[in-house]
Amino acid sequence: MANGNSATLTRRYNRTVVLDALRRHGSLSRIELARLSGLTPQGIRNIIEDLIDTGLVRETGRRRGQRGQPQIDIEISPGAGYCLGLHVAAGACHAIATDLAGNVLARPEARALGGDHGQQLDALGAIAREVASAADGLSRLGTGVVVSRPLASRWSATGGLAAAQADFAKPFEALFASTPLVFENDANAAAMAEYTHGRAKGRGDFLYLFLGEGVGGAIVQGGVPVHGGRGNAGEFGHMLIDPKGPKCHCGNRGCLHGSLALDGLRRLLPAGAPLAPETVPQSWLDGAASALSRALVSLENIFDPQAIVLGGTAPAWLLHRLVEKMGDPGPSVRSDMAEARVEVSGLGQSCALIGAAALPLLALTSPDPATLMKEPLVEQAAD
Repeated sequence: MANGNSATLTRRYNRTVVLDALRRHGSLSRIELARLSGLTPQGIRNIIEDLIDTGLVRETGRRRGQRGQPQIDIEISPGAGYCLGLHVAAGACHAIATDLAGNVLARPEARALGGDHGQQLDALGAIAREVASAADGLSRLGTGVVVSRPLASRWSATGGLAAAQADFAKPFEALFASTPLVFENDANAAAMAEYTHGRAKGRGDFLYLFLGEGVGGAIVQGGVPVHGGRGNAGEFGHMLIDPKGPKCHCGNRGCLHGSLALDGLRRLLPAGAPLAPETVPQSWLDGAASALSRALVSLENIFDPQAIVLGGTAPAWLLHRLVEKMGDPGPSVRSDMAEARVEVSGLGQSCALIGAAALPLLALTSPDPATLMKEPLVEQAAD
C-alpha cells in the first residue's frame, strides 16, 4: 500500500474524530460535531458529506420544538456493514457478527480449530461463508480475534506479531486481512465490550476484572486498553493478597488467582457436582470475597478509575454473590463516591466474544494520532 500524504492522513484522522463523537453520543448535529471536534463548520460539512456518500453515517431528520432552523441529526448507520468477532478458546473458534449498533446478525456454531494450516483455513472459511450469508450483502468492515491467554506483545495485522504467535495468526491473516484485523486477549476484549455496549459506556477510564478459569483484567484509559511494555498489563490475578497463602503457578504465594479462579473452585466441589449456587462452599465464598475486597481497594488507590466492572466467563449469579458477600471494601480514594464501588457486567459469559466484534468498530472510529505518521487505513471493505 502506498503511503498517504499529510493531507490524506489528516483527512482520515478527522473522519475518525467525527465517527468517535457519533459513537459516543449516538446522534449529533453538524454544529455540535464542530464544537466537540474543534473542526471548522465547513470541515464538518465536507466530512459528513463524504461519510454519507460511503454509507457510514446517515441523517435521521430534523429536531422538533426548537426555535429557528431545526438542526439535522447525524448518526452512524447500523447497516453500513458488519464486524466479525472470533474467540479462540480450548481449541474451538466461536464467532459472532454484529452491525454497527451492536445488533447480532449471525452467531454460527463453534468449530474446532485444530490440525494443519489447511484444516484451520477450512474451519475459518466455513464460518466466514455462514456469516456472509446471514449478513445478506453487507460488507465486512473488520475482524477481531480474541485469545484466552496473555499476549507477549500487542497484536495487530498492521503492527506486527510476536514471533511465537505468527503461526497462529497465519490463517486469520489469509482470510481476513483485507479489512482491519485486530488481535487481543479476552480480558481486554471484554473490557471493550463494556465500553461500547455495557456498564462502562461513556466512561473512558475504568478497570475490568475478568473472572473465569483464571483471573485477568484490563486497564482502560481514554477509551483505550493499556497494554504495557510486553502487552501484559492488567494481570490482576497475580496481585499479592496473602504472602503466606498457597503457591501460585507464577511462583509467588497468595496471588488473587488462588482465591478467585474457577479452576480452583471446581477442585473443591463434590465429585461430579456442577458449579451451581448450592454447591459453592461457604468457606471458598468467604475467602474469595475477602480477597476481592483487598484487591479492589488497592486497584482504586493506584488507578482512581471512574468505575470497576466485574465480569468474565464466570456465571452472573456467582459474580453477584461475591459482590454481595464482599459488602463495603473499606476506605480508598473512591470510597466516598455515591456510586457502586464495583459493578457486575450485564453482558454474560460471552463478553469476550462480544468484545471481539467491538474491536474493529473501535479501530474504525477511534482517533489515533499515530495514524498521522504511518500508512493510511484500509478503506475498501471485503464481502
